[in-house]
Amino acid sequence: MLYLKKLFTKDGIDNRDVRSASPLRPFDEAKNDVIPWIKVTYPFTRDNCRDSVQQLFQGENMPVFQFWLDDLCIFYAVEKNDRYEFLLQKDMPKGMSLEALHKMAVRNLDRDISFELGKAHFGGYALIAGGNHESASVCLPHVWEWLCGELDDNLIVSIPAKHQVYICPERDQDNIVNMKILVHEYFKKGDRLLTRNIFRVDRRTLEWTVVDTVGIGERKLHIKH
Repeated sequence: MLYLKKLFTKDGIDNRDVRSASPLRPFDEAKNDVIPWIKVTYPFTRDNCRDSVQQLFQGENMPVFQFWLDDLCIFYAVEKNDRYEFLLQKDMPKGMSLEALHKMAVRNLDRDISFELGKAHFGGYALIAGGNHESASVCLPHVWEWLCGELDDNLIVSIPAKHQVYICPERDQDNIVNMKILVHEYFKKGDRLLTRNIFRVDRRTLEWTVVDTVGIGERKLHIKH
């Protein structure tokens, strides 16, 4: 529960005091600025995270979120005074579904954020999007279709932090090893941490799967072939 408090209470929910009775701002004013925001559920699992979040919040102070894959979740945020604040249930207009909100947020992200592919120092590649939105790229299948085409292969991907998305073509086994070492080192001293998971993106289907986890620690290593 302490970890969830760090993620979601006053200092962890991007400086928003969720105890305030006032909404973020009228939804009609904010709707064109809502974007997806990736956070991690670990050490809670998909099965128990929602119950744990519900224990921490009451009713309309619950953040609006959905699970994505394994230990990552998609929340929704709006920029306010040079910071991002999470959308809460009390901010949602009556009758709006999570699916409709997600589509709106993804459209906003695609409209406002440009993604670039750069060479990374470990030998593979990095996705670049200004330092806040790199991990949100998981919500944009066409970005990954473009990356698979650029690298002409299935992709092996790590997302160790909010602003760190590293990529290798699946054939580049040497730099995949280097990427895993980088993730291990980043978790020792990095910030805005997300996941130790290593993902595979299938170039034909654009399906994401978890194929490895860097650093066993408290979490059991699992590999899928």
